[in-house]
Amino acid sequence: MPAHELHGIIAPTVLPMDEKGCLARESLERHLNGLIEAGVHGLWINGTTGEFHALDHDERALAVAVSAEVAGGRVPVIAHVGDAATAVTVRHARAAMDAGADEVAVIAPYFAAYGKEELRDHYRAVAEAVGIPVLAYHMPQLTRSALSVDCVVELTREGVLCGIKDSAGDMSWLRQLLRRAERQGVDVRCFAGGSSLTDVSLYAGAAGATSSLANVTPRLLADLYASARAGDWEHARSLQEELEDLLDLMRAARHEPTLAALVATFKFVLAALGRIDEAHAAEPLARLDDEERRRLTATVVPKVRELEEAARTRKGAWTR
Repeated sequence: MPAHELHGIIAPTVLPMDEKGCLARESLERHLNGLIEAGVHGLWINGTTGEFHALDHDERALAVAVSAEVAGGRVPVIAHVGDAATAVTVRHARAAMDAGADEVAVIAPYFAAYGKEELRDHYRAVAEAVGIPVLAYHMPQLTRSALSVDCVVELTREGVLCGIKDSAGDMSWLRQLLRRAERQGVDVRCFAGGSSLTDVSLYAGAAGATSSLANVTPRLLADLYASARAGDWEHARSLQEELEDLLDLMRAARHEPTLAALVATFKFVLAALGRIDEAHAAEPLARLDDEERRRLTATVVPKVRELEEAARTRKGAWTR
């Protein structure tokens, strides 16, 4: 699937780890195959949910290589390669392409604050290094700099960007981007990163979604996307409400419902469902305590089973 055709549910994949924080290859292969068989349209590797910040250069490349091998051309593999400096990002990008990635995605360089021209030059350098347009990863809450709407449109017109994953959770910003790009005749493929904004983002014109919930409810999200493409917004909204119920259960089960806690939650649920072997996460991410595990087991795990079975049943009805 060429970049200009990327669409649908792009799963920002959880990276299974062993107790030492290294990639658990067998679990990753099983998880990826499960996502593809459930109907996701692409794999987003080494993203925030994949704990890219905890991986060194070789571990990032290995995660991409395993994912590309498992995908086998069935779905595109998008490798996030962002880092704090241009030269390091370029090395990650070249390694990802060598490892078999179909596309690369880049978050704005973090730690230091950068101006508009510095950000433009950063993205231009990465795109030139890999020889193809790249996807911007917009998550300003984790960086000190962010691309503006005008900058995204300009870099897309230049052929530097082919799209953007917007995880800011700001629908006004996303709508401005979609409107400005359309008025200027620029095709910016936008993917909604906020799990609670999947249906409204698709309604506004996004090409798809990169909801982290795709790790646990891939069939439901594929169903939601199909409903949106068919214009059945009532059904899409009802599925989004199911996802909101699941998110509420996840938040209630944790003492501190932070982004890091969400990753640990996903890993615990996936392990409880047998989709991965262990729920280890990279330190210093806090481990779940007994009470949190009990709550997740009692509420979230059965809810995920219920939602995915309902989605499986609906798909079966469509194919009969």
